[in-house]
Amino acid sequence: MRLASRVAFLNVWLSICLGIGICILPMLAIAVEFKPPKRGIPGRREGAGTRGPACVQSSPNLTALLPQTNLGLTTAEYPQFFWYVPQTRAKAVRFELFKGDEQEPEQELVYQKILETSGKSGVMSFALPNDDTLPPLTVGQDYFWTVTLLCNPTDPINNVYVSGWVQRVVVEPTLAKQLDTAKSGDRVKLLAENGLWFDTISTLAEMRCTNPNDTTLGSSWSELLKSVQLNKVAEQPFSCSLNL
Repeated sequence: MRLASRVAFLNVWLSICLGIGICILPMLAIAVEFKPPKRGIPGRREGAGTRGPACVQSSPNLTALLPQTNLGLTTAEYPQFFWYVPQTRAKAVRFELFKGDEQEPEQELVYQKILETSGKSGVMSFALPNDDTLPPLTVGQDYFWTVTLLCNPTDPINNVYVSGWVQRVVVEPTLAKQLDTAKSGDRVKLLAENGLWFDTISTLAEMRCTNPNDTTLGSSWSELLKSVQLNKVAEQPFSCSLNL
């Protein structure tokens, strides 16, 4: 009788919870598996220096958060770039953006910025400034971007760097409408499924910073990075304070 009473009580409690929507259940992580575009361009996702990373004090090394293709698409006029910085003695990194192509990546310097580092490991990011100093990215134009860990500003051969590509695109009207009306989690999945790397990672990063106590977003972040073979940095601490 006691068992039957307990079962009956649990059934009533569950019915009440479902009826008024107050059951406290853990949120499910957003399933984020990125599908990169077929096109790839030579680049360098993991840091290297001619004489070795003398100022890097932990592993993994400096890493650009990009798909295996080294090319990330975006709909943004001024996208946000992400990279992982190891523990280091370097005081700053240099971000550079060029117009170019596969034969000559650094044809025209578009933007350059020196960013201070804390010396601690973590994900850094930088969004291109939306002001009169910089025109928006041109649709269909390839842009080459680099991040250089300034180990020794007076001896560049010792510096560690990563590089990759970004291209601004315009999505089909149907997808644009879906993105405009989608909830945040569904929007991340739509972006990932349609190969929009910079939009995917920046949207998910913003969600993490807005909801720092939501551990499911951390799982989604790790899943996204693992889906593009960035396993070494997928589980590294994510701190919004490192986002410049």
